[in-house]
Amino acid sequence: MGEFEGKTVGQMTVEVTNKALEDAGVEWRDIGGIGAASSHFSGGMGWGLAANELAYALGLNGVPVFNCSAGCAAGGSAFNAAYLMVSQGICNVALAVSGEKMPKGFIPRTPGAAEDITDVDYLRWVAIGIPNPGYWAMESRRRMEDFGTTEEHFAKVSVKAHEIGAQNPYARYHKVFTLEEVLNSSMVNYPLRLYEICAVSDGAAAIVLGTAEEARKRTTRPVFVAASTIAMGQYGDPQ
Repeated sequence: MGEFEGKTVGQMTVEVTNKALEDAGVEWRDIGGIGAASSHFSGGMGWGLAANELAYALGLNGVPVFNCSAGCAAGGSAFNAAYLMVSQGICNVALAVSGEKMPKGFIPRTPGAAEDITDVDYLRWVAIGIPNPGYWAMESRRRMEDFGTTEEHFAKVSVKAHEIGAQNPYARYHKVFTLEEVLNSSMVNYPLRLYEICAVSDGAAAIVLGTAEEARKRTTRPVFVAASTIAMGQYGDPQ
């Protein structure tokens, strides 16, 4: 994660895939399926199909691929696709991969998107004029109202996220904050403060999933997936 001006989405996904394969002790030819999250803002070759671009770079091996475009849930969707391929017996080893090149500063709507009142992004960005911090601040206030969530609860999430990031050599930032430091940071849009706002970053990630048998061939400490699920919102449910 960070700013990688000289790298394309394709180059980043190839890099993280090679590192994931090496870490797992798996060869590219062992991969039996791919779940890939496509880039929303920069579609690589122009398709927004991350798995296709990755396969052209590492080798077309004829395996099933799922290109997932799901906004902030794209990475989780790609993981879920890979998980399902393994858990349902489609393949023994699968790859989940995603990459993104983000615009600097304000995140705009997709260029050329229709002005459609059924499009939530159109309503909040254009019709009402609320950028991301304001929108998520409204969501946060609604959660506070409905569930009793407090500013301290939100701040604890930031503290925990920074603690985890500081242990990751590939994270953009390695600074940890105390609860007091988060709560005393500048207010961006109530109740969200500066240290609770994520930076606009470029990045990519990849993970290899396999059956328990495949995992035990390569490590004495396999990490098991307890569950993976995705869902859309439900009509009539305000939550």
